[in-house]
Amino acid sequence: MIRRRFNARHSRLHTAGQPCGYRHQVLRQLPLASAISAILAGAPAAHAATETETNTLEEVVVTAQKRTENLQNVPISIEVLSGKQLEELNVSGLDGYVKYSPSISYSRGQGQGSNGGPGESHIYMRGVVSTANENHSGSQPSVGTYFDEQPVTTIDGTPDVHLYDIQRIEVLEGPQGTLYGASSEAGTVRIITNKPDPTQFSASYDLQTNKVSHGGTGNEVEAYVNIPLSTAAAVRLVGYYEKEGGYIDNVAGTNKNACIQNGVRTFPTWAGQPAGAWYSAPGTYTTAGTPITAGPGPNSSYVAPCPTVGTIGAGAISNAAYRANDYNTVVTKGGRAALKWDINDNWSVTPSAMAQSVKADGFFGYDPAVGDLQLVHFGPETSDDTFVQSALTVEGKFSDFDLTYAGAFMKRDTHSIADYSDYTEFYDRTYGSGSYWVDHAGKPIMGQQIVVGKGYFQKWSHELRLSTPPQLPVHGTVGVFIERQQHRIWQQYVMPGFGFTNPYGALNSPTPNPDGLDQNQSIPTLANTIWLTDETRIDRDQAAFAQVTWDITSQWSLNGGLRYYTFDNTLEGFYGYSRNYPFTSGEKICFAPASTPFAPCTDLEKRVSGSGNVPRANLTYKIDPDKLVYATFSKGFRPGGVNRTAAANIGPYQTDFLKNYEIGWKTQWFDHRLRWNGAVFWEDWKNFQFSFLGVNSVTVIQNGGNARIKGVENEIEWAATNNLTLSMSFTFLDARLTENYCGAQGVTNCPNQVTPEAFIPNLVGPQAPAGTNLPITPKFKGNVIARYNFDDVGGWKPFAQASWVYQNKSTPTLRVDQTQIIGMQPAYGLLDLVGGVQLNNATIQLIVTNVGDRRAQLSRFAQTVPSAENQPYIIPAQPRTFAIQFGQKF
Repeated sequence: MIRRRFNARHSRLHTAGQPCGYRHQVLRQLPLASAISAILAGAPAAHAATETETNTLEEVVVTAQKRTENLQNVPISIEVLSGKQLEELNVSGLDGYVKYSPSISYSRGQGQGSNGGPGESHIYMRGVVSTANENHSGSQPSVGTYFDEQPVTTIDGTPDVHLYDIQRIEVLEGPQGTLYGASSEAGTVRIITNKPDPTQFSASYDLQTNKVSHGGTGNEVEAYVNIPLSTAAAVRLVGYYEKEGGYIDNVAGTNKNACIQNGVRTFPTWAGQPAGAWYSAPGTYTTAGTPITAGPGPNSSYVAPCPTVGTIGAGAISNAAYRANDYNTVVTKGGRAALKWDINDNWSVTPSAMAQSVKADGFFGYDPAVGDLQLVHFGPETSDDTFVQSALTVEGKFSDFDLTYAGAFMKRDTHSIADYSDYTEFYDRTYGSGSYWVDHAGKPIMGQQIVVGKGYFQKWSHELRLSTPPQLPVHGTVGVFIERQQHRIWQQYVMPGFGFTNPYGALNSPTPNPDGLDQNQSIPTLANTIWLTDETRIDRDQAAFAQVTWDITSQWSLNGGLRYYTFDNTLEGFYGYSRNYPFTSGEKICFAPASTPFAPCTDLEKRVSGSGNVPRANLTYKIDPDKLVYATFSKGFRPGGVNRTAAANIGPYQTDFLKNYEIGWKTQWFDHRLRWNGAVFWEDWKNFQFSFLGVNSVTVIQNGGNARIKGVENEIEWAATNNLTLSMSFTFLDARLTENYCGAQGVTNCPNQVTPEAFIPNLVGPQAPAGTNLPITPKFKGNVIARYNFDDVGGWKPFAQASWVYQNKSTPTLRVDQTQIIGMQPAYGLLDLVGGVQLNNATIQLIVTNVGDRRAQLSRFAQTVPSAENQPYIIPAQPRTFAIQFGQKF
């Protein structure tokens, strides 16, 4: 979706994202201090003499194939958001570029102790998703994310990098396994920054203030400066600060299904009232002195009704201490620095560094049973996500060959704390679990759990590649790649008891609370801790790749590629309960001393490794200089891994593969005033990895079966007049299972299988029959954008823009029984409006997003196993927001 064009009256020619003109030609001849002084003095900006009066679409340059090329000559389905377009659409992060990328879908938070905030999103492409694989011990992502040359893909959520001073975003649709490897099974997102420019000084800043309807206020400050140090070196600095206003209210509300009345939640066992029970066979039983009937099938539960409202502190808790309006606020701050040194005409070195911190308060979903943008939560809820990344790119040329080295190191730390009282409420009502939660005297305790999550992630990668001269009839790229990811995983489930002062469960502190979980049942190295995950995950990848193009004639070319890969992944540490807790997990199955800092012992040490190759073949026919068609076969993969479960007969999960058959076109019409690109494709997803909550709500990954995805991608952009630019892009998908999913690896025929349910009738038959739509991704997603630049009025340049995005309904999960409980995500359309003026180098604009104040549902989920609870949450798009923004470019 590129809408940039040359227009002397309404746009300015950018080189590598920088303004240029006579003023900058003069400044290049001045000492640096004089140049800065001239800019601070407010010297008027002039238009570049090279600009011409035309409404021709601008050429788009990409590096998707790891060489610089015109987009229209690249036989790959690529969606491009230019830096100018990111500014025009007010895109500053992941939510924004996903919104305007029709082939991308995403989930943001899936419960299990997360708050659904920034940095917890997982993105998917072309419908290649079986479920929200959001567990730290789960599958690698199916979509790779790159920041310039460096992979920044992480297992525990896509980093939400603040976008400012960005040259473009390239969305590479379809398997990119040949050039990009393991986590690019379905596609790749590349965020390309503006690079230091030794030829001229430039700078800009932008200031914004905004107000969220039904919510709080926010503000944003962004700036960059490009400083030439000599004719061969420059440094580029970027800084930003953003505060986002909240719009979720934690209130004294009521959800009768969740046993919440006016901000008070009552736990059955703690209140001395009947709890639930689980039975292995149908029949009549007695619980709490009451005869009940379980059945009709095996493994059935008796679900206790919500207890009558109890006494706070003796059966019930209140959220009075945590009530707040607009409490899901976010503060993001960070910056980048890059240095470019052109050693000589053939060699250059570009070191760079980036750091960012995101601090969020509150929960980002609402409970529709409580009210619009409202929920009732009973504990502290915060998230902290920080990362630093350093990179080095060396580019050189010897003879006519191009050599590139790209190395990077990334360190990401996450910390969160979340209320998990939904889990304890429903497990008490469904299974009677409250009978296990007792204090040192054996008395039932407050059922609330607090989840403390920490993640310490490190990644380093190196790539070396050599490209032959592109003018040769046979040319290509060969390279090698190595990567190591280490993830220290920490999840602590604390039952601190009523009146707790420290929710973290640390020893030698005000806890262990005597009213909390009995220390004999707690993890011995921590206080009041019912469950601990303390693991180290290491994923090691190595690869060699080659991609060669043969220009058979001036019109026909044949391209082939191959990537050979190896992976070696380990997971070790501790997960589970203490030795005295009545379940076979944790200490009871330990076999070695502790290998991680807070674990009492080691009950997990697993390894999986493998190797293989993924090919690519492409035939391109260039009809004329402005039109080409192509046919592609490509293959992507995602490595296998290990399961951390004590359940029997569950081994490691295997590599899954995606085969892509694609026919596409790149065309320009009417003297480059109209661009029409698109593709039709057929993808077979074999042996796909599917995650679910197994015994004790531990995530299990199995190879679920096969699926088929058919789709159409379409992109049109039109410089209709010198003033009006229109664009439209959409993706249509038909993504379905081709065989039954029965919940057991290798089983596809299960017409009489019974899946126990707590709040709906037991499911008989497959958990997802053949023909079931794959989850999360809508069948249709698209956008239409119109921008009008008015004629100059006394030097003022007014403009207006309208953008509309739409997607139809989608399912939140693959399993039909769980979708019945959680509910569908309905279709939605969002309209954004922008209007403003430019004067010389300054711009002021009014921005209104989500004009209709629609409750677009980005995610829909339950905190625990949907089969055992019926309290869904919705994470919405931000409500209608008004913003005023002022910026200047120098």
